[in-house]
Amino acid sequence: MTPALLVISGAVGVGKTATGYEVATLLQGLRIPHTFVDFDALSDTWPVPDDDRWNTRLALANLRSIWRNCATAGSRNLVVAQVVETATFRDELIAAVAADPALLVRLRASEPILHERVVGREHGRALAWHLARSSELAEQYEHDDPADVVVDTDGRSVIDVAHELLGLIDWR
Repeated sequence: MTPALLVISGAVGVGKTATGYEVATLLQGLRIPHTFVDFDALSDTWPVPDDDRWNTRLALANLRSIWRNCATAGSRNLVVAQVVETATFRDELIAAVAADPALLVRLRASEPILHERVVGREHGRALAWHLARSSELAEQYEHDDPADVVVDTDGRSVIDVAHELLGLIDWR
């Protein structure tokens, strides 16, 4: 089965995972078969290979396996939350599950909002790294963005953003 794929991307702290969960909740309410995957969880293994900073190869292999199992169980649509920095990585995600159609949406928030969200969830040594990475990605996306659609999140609830994303896809 060929899935429809919605990838929710954006800088650290923008709300990718929260929005993905909300999209999944809305899909469930509409009784639309789907699977939601927080891609970061698929790569959370140590050690990480020296030539694969984000452990992407492992995460893509895990995504292929998860999708195969979920499709067997009746899922037809896939929602993935993940930072997507390049068109090459976007294409790798799509190929990993042989998705057609696929839509990459980047959520955008102002840097103060990103930092507020990161401070609200991160602690200890991870806080400084996440703040720096959030700023780095926000800047990078202003110059190089592989997204098909950009959705602003400043001043909006996760429910509102999820409804907008649902309006971008035609899943049954």
